[in-house]
Amino acid sequence: RGDIGSAVAERFATAGHEVLVVGRADFDLTDPLAIDAWFERPHPRIGVLVHSAGQNYPKRFADLTDSEIRECFAANVEGFLQVVRRAIPELAVEQGRIVVLSSIFGFLSRIGRLPYSMSKHALVGIVKTLALELAEVGVLVNAVSPGYIDTKLTRANNDAATIARLTSAIPMRRLGTPQDVAEIVYFLGSANNRYITGQDVVVDGGFSIDGGRS
Repeated sequence: RGDIGSAVAERFATAGHEVLVVGRADFDLTDPLAIDAWFERPHPRIGVLVHSAGQNYPKRFADLTDSEIRECFAANVEGFLQVVRRAIPELAVEQGRIVVLSSIFGFLSRIGRLPYSMSKHALVGIVKTLALELAEVGVLVNAVSPGYIDTKLTRANNDAATIARLTSAIPMRRLGTPQDVAEIVYFLGSANNRYITGQDVVVDGGFSIDGGRS
């Protein structure tokens, strides 16, 4: 479980929700049979589905293998679709909520982010279509797109000089925190959200307003 996923789980738990955390140890998102097996086990009925899984190969296209591209898409997109397909009957009963963690790379991009950006762009399109199709059963579907968040993954993929440069390009002059993202995810997934669906809410401190050129 990543830093953002942990913050989201903690936010829902703090609000009194029963939180069921599912990670790589439970099933492989690229394996539909493993996902089937998990859903066949006894589990609390799902009223809010938050999908925060993600895979990234920060390489230039020329250095990527076809299998790496396929694996990233399978984990980030196809895995989400497999989980949603199985969760819809439970979500419909609850008139529930789906919130998927996308990224600013779902509408921007950067050198060395082809599989990641491709998959996140796809997620935003999926959210819009599912929002239309599931509105008739009262299920609201939204995406949250974080910018540069201070997580272990961000620190691993960017050296100190890059972090400093990115921070200087963010109008708020700081990286976001996992809690900044969790608050928006919680609202969209809560009963307080009664009419927002099909949206991609950007949480980036203003970075994308001018493309990080400031």
